[in-house]
Amino acid sequence: MRGVVAALFALALCSGPARAASLDEQDADQNLSARRQFAASYSCSPRKTCKRISSCEEARWLLANCSWGGALDRDSDGVPCETLCPGG
Repeated sequence: MRGVVAALFALALCSGPARAASLDEQDADQNLSARRQFAASYSCSPRKTCKRISSCEEARWLLANCSWGGALDRDSDGVPCETLCPGG
């Protein structure tokens, strides 16, 4: 009986962190997939103003990825389209 308990404990130690790492990798893969979908739906052309941008996420993407994105951050605080992204 003691051997069985020791074997189960050893198995739990070996598979616990590996399973957790596997779940973390799955989360990372899902996050990457979601970011790629966002990126695929945004475009630097045509150039947009804050009034024509539909979300804070889009405004941030445009700020980071478009040559004209800096125009979305009028006060140069790193926050684009203050009405969409209040307080950052």
